[in-house]
Amino acid sequence: MSLRDLARAAGIDAEYSSWRGEPTSASDEAVLATVTALAGDLQIDLRDPVAATKELERRRWSEVGPVAAVAWDGMLELPFTVPAELDGPWEIEVELAGGGVARGHGRLFDLGADGHAWPAGVVHCVRRAKVWLEGALGYHVARWKAAGVSGETFVISAPMKAFGAPGSGARAWGVFAPVYGLASADSGQAGDLATLRQLFDGVQRRGGSLVATLPILAAFLDEPYAFSPYSPASRLFWNEMYLDLRALGSGATPPPIDKSLIDYREQYRWRRAALDRVSGKLIGDHREAIDAWARANDVWDYAAFRAIGEVERKGWSAWPAEKRDRVPAIGSRDAAIAFGADPARVDSHVVGQWAMQHQLEALAEGPVKLYLDLPVGVNCDAYEVWRWRELFLMGLSAGAPPDALFLGGQNWGLPPLSPIALRKDRYRYFIRCLRHHMSVAGMLRVDHVMGLFRLYCVPQGRPATDGVYVRYPWEELLAIITLESNRGRCAVTGEDLGTVPEQVRPAMAKHGLYRLHVGQWFFPSDQGRRPEPSPAASVASLNTHDTPTFAGWWRGADIDDKRDLGLVNAEQEHADRVDREKQKAALLAFAGAKVDGDLLTEVEQTMVAVTEDLAAGAAEIVLVALDDLVLDPVPHNVPGTVHERPNWQRRVQGWADSLDPERGAPAAVAAIAGVIAGRKR
Repeated sequence: MSLRDLARAAGIDAEYSSWRGEPTSASDEAVLATVTALAGDLQIDLRDPVAATKELERRRWSEVGPVAAVAWDGMLELPFTVPAELDGPWEIEVELAGGGVARGHGRLFDLGADGHAWPAGVVHCVRRAKVWLEGALGYHVARWKAAGVSGETFVISAPMKAFGAPGSGARAWGVFAPVYGLASADSGQAGDLATLRQLFDGVQRRGGSLVATLPILAAFLDEPYAFSPYSPASRLFWNEMYLDLRALGSGATPPPIDKSLIDYREQYRWRRAALDRVSGKLIGDHREAIDAWARANDVWDYAAFRAIGEVERKGWSAWPAEKRDRVPAIGSRDAAIAFGADPARVDSHVVGQWAMQHQLEALAEGPVKLYLDLPVGVNCDAYEVWRWRELFLMGLSAGAPPDALFLGGQNWGLPPLSPIALRKDRYRYFIRCLRHHMSVAGMLRVDHVMGLFRLYCVPQGRPATDGVYVRYPWEELLAIITLESNRGRCAVTGEDLGTVPEQVRPAMAKHGLYRLHVGQWFFPSDQGRRPEPSPAASVASLNTHDTPTFAGWWRGADIDDKRDLGLVNAEQEHADRVDREKQKAALLAFAGAKVDGDLLTEVEQTMVAVTEDLAAGAAEIVLVALDDLVLDPVPHNVPGTVHERPNWQRRVQGWADSLDPERGAPAAVAAIAGVIAGRKR
């Protein structure tokens, strides 16, 4: 036995297939660092890897009943791991969350078994005891007796498919835009929920049903400073920078803007000050309601965390020890103040979260629904890492292995959740993350859905090319998603782009998750051919926030970026440009047969044609990016860059008229008309 045997026993895949299908292996240093990160949760001693491996294998066979189990559609199949020759009674009593008890009993031999050869010659097997839970969905507790021992199992009783699963034959459409990019024409400031509502109204007037956006979660916009929507300060709280301040009666006048890009520090400074001025009155007028809501959602704890951070002006890991390591259950305003948080700052953060929740819930009441994005994780300085750091694998960072787009791999700087600690905690944190989003969204996009199965983790100090995969209990996570989806009446999309393990898409289809189709990746290279069609069970769009806009693709801006960032050599750049010109010629020929282009430029004519073609395809949901309607060539994000490109800072110029058939530019008007016609086919 070796270190790699120990890694496999610990749920780590150090060997995997690359995006080219080639065998790939992480270094011993990366494997050791990952095993070390998990060692505390596994309760093993790494000084003797052979003994540690044997101990994990012994535990695997000695754990008669699992920590957690899934009951699909209310039928629990609880696996008992026992010696194959062992007979005897088994009993299960399931305490149902809504009240009542479900019971089952029998003998182990009557269950049948799948045999597993034990190295020492002893044969163990898994016997599955079935108990009907009277159709009760929810989170239950099963208490069992078998093989002479007793135990307790957390049961996730979930519907087989998520709410609104593909298969209805729906022909829905919507638009995509980041909230920050929806600047009002009169202020030039970053967008907020007021301008988001304007977009909702425009989509509703044209018969659309969805507005998709990037994560709108809490962010560090002062010190520490991390404004990427995919590195949030929490996945449980909103970014109050997006509040509709006028609706709160703030009377704030935005300062003049003379910059083309959003300055988040400046935005946060004046918006925070405006919220501070009204928070006292709001908490005075609604004290009981706000306090009850804040207690129920741990908002006093979050507010204390943010208030202390604003004084310290650094991440929690650099705070004084008494605030860094002694994290009490706060739960009230008085406790937050006793912990050392400034009362006015605490009130302001609580009011900000309360107001954001109410404004988002008001948006959710209309016929157009919000399509939100759940990021993979949180910033290393985030609230939940401070609050529940035992759930996170400190010293590792989530990322992605090298692929065709990112040959150097990706390190996202997000501490991954421990699959062991998450499961032992009965998934409380993951459930809360889903409920937070589904309380206001009609559809939720699970970013990097492959991370529910296995997550590429890069140890601190190692290059992004030297990571390993940590395995997760994907069936349990998917069961929680389908259950919460039905409870919240929120459909689910899985972002399945990149290196996708073979079991991911079949599991998504089985459990009613939509997949993504990026039309840009399926453009033809030969004249006379059309773009490849989208699958029915998908959310289709021409691009994503991580790919070039259509106008940028047409110009070859993405190829320029690869060259400037040193990701391709001269030979590869030349080959990419030759291929791009072939695709453009093929699309122009395709567009010429579909669109009257007398009033449109070549790029406009082609954008209209491929947008209409996408809308006419089989995908049940089609999204159109406002960036494409206004033909902006600059992407919102160039993956793999931080300081090299102004990511997440661009406004969508002219967005307000893009859906108006009277005021919109000819290309935008034609594209939306094509979408409406295509969806009716």
